[in-house]
Amino acid sequence: MLGATLAWPEDAVPAERTAGGVAFLGFDSGDLTESGLAILSDLVRREIAISPNHDLVERGDIAALLAEQEMRLSDAFDASDPVLVGRLAGAQSYIVGRIGLLGTLYIISLRMVDVETGTVTRSVTEEFIGPLEDLRKPVRVAAQKILGIPGIEVNQGEFISVETDPPGVGVYVNGLFEGNGPVVVKVPKAGKYDVKLSSDGYKPWSQRVSVEPNATFFLRAKLIRQEKIVDERTRALQDGRAAFLTFATVYAAAASDAVLFAFGSDNIRLYIGLPLLTAPLVFFGALKATEGIVMNSGRSFMIMSSTLWGSTWGVSAAIVFGAAPAADAEAPIPGSLYAGLSVAGGLLYGGLSTWLTSGSEPFPSARVWLYHLGSVLGAFLGLGVPYVLGADSPGVIYGGMLTGSLAGAATALWLTRDYTEGRNVGNVSRGGPGGLRGNPSGALVELSPSGAAFGLPLPVPAVAAARAGYAPGLYLPILSARY
Repeated sequence: MLGATLAWPEDAVPAERTAGGVAFLGFDSGDLTESGLAILSDLVRREIAISPNHDLVERGDIAALLAEQEMRLSDAFDASDPVLVGRLAGAQSYIVGRIGLLGTLYIISLRMVDVETGTVTRSVTEEFIGPLEDLRKPVRVAAQKILGIPGIEVNQGEFISVETDPPGVGVYVNGLFEGNGPVVVKVPKAGKYDVKLSSDGYKPWSQRVSVEPNATFFLRAKLIRQEKIVDERTRALQDGRAAFLTFATVYAAAASDAVLFAFGSDNIRLYIGLPLLTAPLVFFGALKATEGIVMNSGRSFMIMSSTLWGSTWGVSAAIVFGAAPAADAEAPIPGSLYAGLSVAGGLLYGGLSTWLTSGSEPFPSARVWLYHLGSVLGAFLGLGVPYVLGADSPGVIYGGMLTGSLAGAATALWLTRDYTEGRNVGNVSRGGPGGLRGNPSGALVELSPSGAAFGLPLPVPAVAAARAGYAPGLYLPILSARY
């Protein structure tokens, strides 16, 4: 720092300037140490010394002159009249430099000033990203440029500079981990690159960037905190969520009107307004409830179809009780009761299905079909038994159908408990050579030396039976034995 003003002694005569003499007054920087600045300053002075068109005015000469004037020279030189210093040293020009650090970017600037006029005749700025010890090359390049040395070819390379908020975020370039931000990534060549940022507790961030030749792409990203982390596997099992949300919204609107009808309301405003309230509330509630859980198409199908199946029991009650009332009844049961039973049955079945299908594994869609098949077959069985026994009571018929349906559904669920997504229907049962000439569908009971096992028998079509050597028909394997 030059802390005093230079004054010419009355008898002092300026030294004759060397042709092309250049003095370098050093680098100014608040980001580098004094020893580092001294090393880089010596590199610039060496470039001046070996330059064919310039003569170096040695630092020692300048220091001696300043000592005579009782002044001090440092690498962070800031003279009140540096032109005067150049004249004292006999230089034609002097160079001042500055090195700044912007994030991970070093900015090197040099200015050449004419001693006679005090005007800047040339200026050069170089940018560099990399370790501090590699700063020597861009300093030399900047010095040669400002000295007008031809033939300099600078190939800094291509980089992607990533700053993240919060710091420490994992940085991936084209799928490869490159470190935790902030980080500077050197890419092999100019072009487009996919940058992805990932950190626990934050939503993933990605962007496609284009890196120009010999340039650095600066990227700053702020990640958003994620309240609930959803892994990729769970996200992949959300394919049935949209259908479920649509069904829940429509069903809520219809159920709200059914409830009003069950309570005997005749207010038109309620019939119009209540669905407008319940539908969006149910939608947003279901949207939040299904966030981050397995909601594959099988589970959605199970819940939706079970809800509709449960709702049919109100219609069944209307057919059994309402259409044919008992002889001693004064009047048929009002239809509003059946509407309420339909809503209650739908909610009950839907709730049970939601509980039965819960878990971290997807619920197979084929298992849903078997579940309903068992429920329908159980209802037929519950209807057939009272009919064979000659029961005429609607209550007995309805109770038998409902009990049979529940028992059939429970049996189908139990028999398919080991069924997984991606397996075909034939894998549900044991199958084997003990069946109908190797029928892969198996039988209801399979006996083997290891014991008895239960399977789900599937009917053998007439064509398959004929090929097996049997008379055309529909066969249902009941027992299979192996020994």
